[in-house]
This record gives sequence, structure tokens and C-alpha cells, in this order.
Amino acid sequence: MFTFEDFLAVPEAGLRELLAQVDKKTLALALKGASEELKNHFFKCMSSRAVDMLKEDMEALGLVRARDVSKAQQEAVAAARKLETEGKMSLKTDTEDEYVG
Repeated sequence: MFTFEDFLAVPEAGLRELLAQVDKKTLALALKGASEELKNHFFKCMSSRAVDMLKEDMEALGLVRARDVSKAQQEAVAAARKLETEGKMSLKTDTEDEYVG
């Protein structure tokens, strides 16, 4: 099952596709509960101006409920799944590949 933290394994090109689809408020809320490593992975795919604006949005949110963060993360995962079905990004990690000998 693909989770929000699994975006660490998604290449930057796929994340850029996702960033174009996900509402910026949803992304700010979703990243509020993410690890620093995952935040930085998303930030690498964005312009420095966009990163600054997103960080400001995240700070402006203040304290948020964990369930709201979880809901925003689920929305991002759902958007990624939709992009995957459209062939615009891949959510498979190398560990999920099966090999037959």
C-alpha cells in the first residue's frame, strides 16, 4: 500500500506532475506532518520562490489536527494514483517489483 512517506521513492519528474495537480493548501497541510527528508524531497522539485511561499503557508497554518494532516496526505496519494492510471507518473518502488526466473 502506497503511503505519503513513500513519495520519497518517487522521482522528481513524477513529483512535479503531482505538484501541478494538488491544491497548494492541501500540499501545505500534508507536508505539515511529513518528515524533514520528505519535505526537502518535495522542495527540490519546486522553484525557490514556490518553496518560500509553501513554507509561509505551512507556518501560517499554526497548529493543525493530525486527522486533517492525514486527510490532506490521503488526497495527495489519491491524486498520485490518478496520475499513475493516466500514465503520467509511477508509484512503484524497486522493492515492489516481482521477478520470475
